[in-house]
Amino acid sequence: MMGPGFGAFGGCGLGGGFGMMFLGLIVIGVIIYLLVKGNQNGTTVRNVTATNSDALEIAKSRLAKGEITTEEFENIKKNLL
Repeated sequence: MMGPGFGAFGGCGLGGGFGMMFLGLIVIGVIIYLLVKGNQNGTTVRNVTATNSDALEIAKSRLAKGEITTEEFENIKKNLL
């Protein structure tokens, strides 16, 4: 027979109380991590697309002003897409 305070699994701490609270915190932490990671990936893709579009517009403007040559513009365009 077990003495007082040993819990359901002979004192290893997983039977209740602190062990279950610890396991619950780990599960909640993993869920939060996955939600944040998923949100960051979506945001990153949108920001990169917007940045490439803005950079292409700047390159077009520089070409129109004569600041860069057509070859330089094509090189920029190739690197962005």
